[in-house]
Amino acid sequence: MDKRLSLALLISLAVSAAAGAADFEELYRAPFTLPETTAPAPADKHAATYFLRGLVTVHPDRTVLNTVDGRVFILELSKEDAAAYDNRAVEIWGKVEASDDLDSLRVSSIKEYTPDPAAVAPPPYKSKFKPAQLLGEADGALSVANMRWLNADAAAHDFTWANVVIRPELVKEIYFVTKVQPPGIAGHSLLFFEFEDGGLADSEGRRSRGFFLSVEAYAREGQAYSLVAGFKKTYGIIWLLTNFEDYALGTAAFGKDWMNFYPVLTDRAGKVRMARDTVELAAVNREGEWYHSTRNNCTNNLVMMINHGLPEGKKVKLWTIPHFIYNFYATTPPMVPGFLGRKGVLGPKAFTIDPENYREHIPLPAAR
Repeated sequence: MDKRLSLALLISLAVSAAAGAADFEELYRAPFTLPETTAPAPADKHAATYFLRGLVTVHPDRTVLNTVDGRVFILELSKEDAAAYDNRAVEIWGKVEASDDLDSLRVSSIKEYTPDPAAVAPPPYKSKFKPAQLLGEADGALSVANMRWLNADAAAHDFTWANVVIRPELVKEIYFVTKVQPPGIAGHSLLFFEFEDGGLADSEGRRSRGFFLSVEAYAREGQAYSLVAGFKKTYGIIWLLTNFEDYALGTAAFGKDWMNFYPVLTDRAGKVRMARDTVELAAVNREGEWYHSTRNNCTNNLVMMINHGLPEGKKVKLWTIPHFIYNFYATTPPMVPGFLGRKGVLGPKAFTIDPENYREHIPLPAAR
């Protein structure tokens, strides 16, 4: 393997995902072996892994899985295997091509499923997470439930939730954001959508500068995030929506980290499309989808969404070697700004929000 590619893979493993600084320090001290780096894998263009239960139905032209919660997946399965499970309840491990392409599931394993009445329910998800829900659309405005919301004068980062209305046509700027942790490790990425006044408001009439998309490991109570565990089908995945104040204050006011903002360089139509598509995909039911520290993580999903706003000739390739090696420049937070900057997709850093200057960007409300 080319030495540069080997180095790229090691860096990819070391800096992917929303990891704490302790994770990285431990990683640098103690080398580890992962299947992806030690043995060639079969050619595979599928990036996101799913575990699902449901009913298989064989039709003349396709085989489908109907899940208990009402989703429908077209199964990539041989006719012989499909016939063996026709009209039966099954559990399936499979993969989809990407988190924005969920119609077809390539089946890795399948077996009949009989519910176990003695099975213990897993712990609930952590209270800082709630999947967004798309409630409807009227005159181009999207009504969304479960946006995490914080006011500018909040005294603590309590996790509260709001129903909001988002007007994609009022999007002003979109930024790729790196969240940097002391001593300077960019361990997480986000997208920030900034709106003209009135582009984002909650059901009480409160307005915000915009919203963040943060794709994260969907951890349950009692689970701590680990970079290495992210390779092992440990966590679900959530596309979290928060208002500007929530994530910015949580990072800089109630934490010790800082955020760098890089503008996405696309036209007006591309920005509107990105805003709309992001909200719609954040509201997709992802139960059964697994977080992966390089192929389905906090960063590559953002690059995928940036592609939604770019013309065909500027779209970023997510695979370095098609279907085999993922493009680490598109999946590791520190690498993306420079890589996409050279491609003309991101502009230079526009501003930083940190513990010293956050009130310049999130002023307290005027006294009444």
